[in-house]
Amino acid sequence: MSDPPNLSKVIELIQIGFNVSLDVIEYEDSLDEIVELARMFNATVVLRNVSESFLNPKRLKKLKSHSHKIIIEV
Repeated sequence: MSDPPNLSKVIELIQIGFNVSLDVIEYEDSLDEIVELARMFNATVVLRNVSESFLNPKRLKKLKSHSHKIIIEV
């Protein structure tokens, strides 16, 4: 799957200090990169439209180390 069309804009916003809200379905393949970048720049990431399959123990364990900077809308 290719990168979402607005991925570069999301990265730019994080780099200049903005928090971002993302649709998980659209950014799922790039989510690890986005979360790591947000951690480096002390930004918060809001994850919207989270599916049940996304909330599996393996994925949540991976995100847990950044949980203070991630908001999951349910």
